[in-house]
Amino acid sequence: MSYIAVTLNHFRALQDWAIKYQADVRLDMTTFQVNVQWRDVRFNLHPQFLNTTDDGLNYSSVLSPAATGFIGWLPYRPIQWPYSSNKLDFKRFLGEQGMKAPAIWPADARIDQDYVLKLPAGSFGQTVFGPYRQGFDARTLPEHLNRAGDGIFAEQFIAGRNVKVWYWGGVPFHFHVHPYPSVQGDGMRSIEELISRRLGRLDGLVPENQDKPWIVSSLAYQGLGLPDILPEGREAWIEYRYGRRYAPDPMQPQSDDMMAKLSASALEQVAAVGALLHDELVKTLRVPVLFALDAVLDSEDQIWWLEANSNPILPPSGYPLILSTLFEIDEAQSDAPPRHLAAGTV
Repeated sequence: MSYIAVTLNHFRALQDWAIKYQADVRLDMTTFQVNVQWRDVRFNLHPQFLNTTDDGLNYSSVLSPAATGFIGWLPYRPIQWPYSSNKLDFKRFLGEQGMKAPAIWPADARIDQDYVLKLPAGSFGQTVFGPYRQGFDARTLPEHLNRAGDGIFAEQFIAGRNVKVWYWGGVPFHFHVHPYPSVQGDGMRSIEELISRRLGRLDGLVPENQDKPWIVSSLAYQGLGLPDILPEGREAWIEYRYGRRYAPDPMQPQSDDMMAKLSASALEQVAAVGALLHDELVKTLRVPVLFALDAVLDSEDQIWWLEANSNPILPPSGYPLILSTLFEIDEAQSDAPPRHLAAGTV
């Protein structure tokens, strides 16, 4: 996430676009809105901030004391739509359209496959628990007992590499694929010591923070525990949620988009689900929108779609596509005037 999270990369992307098209781009420091004018057409871009509060993480278009991160400018304020608000609705929609999604069950069902527990709403990886082996009785778990009233359900656990795809108007423009973070045994150190070293700690301990339960459950799924000593050369993964690297992020100005490394089959799946969701969204939304999809890429190059995010962080690589869409600029004929698109704020 380093390229995406570096605020100056957003400024660089806007600056590059303004220079290329000789556009007038101005930042209002009182609102942090960006006014973009190209020829006789103007749009306001609204800032998106990540807030950290006692109730968790959320997004806002206002720079408040709770803001801890900047996630980009968009031509609209934070929005929600049904398939991003409810994971079950998203999976049912994909299933009806013939797209791949993990199987789901009631949390108290007899489940004959490996699974995780999830809540229908929530993001940032905080409302998923497990994974658990088939046959394990989830009814004995505190996370099941405490959240049963919230509609907790079981979802088939697909092992693989974490995927996140960003779309604008259904067009994919940025792609991440990450293997699970892991440690490799040396025959001497405990798994806890190996993880501690990965985290850059000198005490040999895994910190008592909000991520530790997922480390413990990931190891338990593999029949391991923190005190265990891994044989030399054996690898154990320590997390399965997207975005958990357990290593410092390099500060880089270069794009970390991995789209070019995808196989033809994976690219086809990425494009198909994006077009499908866009066609559904434009039935109720009058403009293209940014969205991101989380998924797992398995060993057979199959993508299993997990959930949608209607207000993801915007990769700076998306500004050229967004602005060209807003101003109706044909990249092949960038000197042509904009067509019939009303000026003003969307």
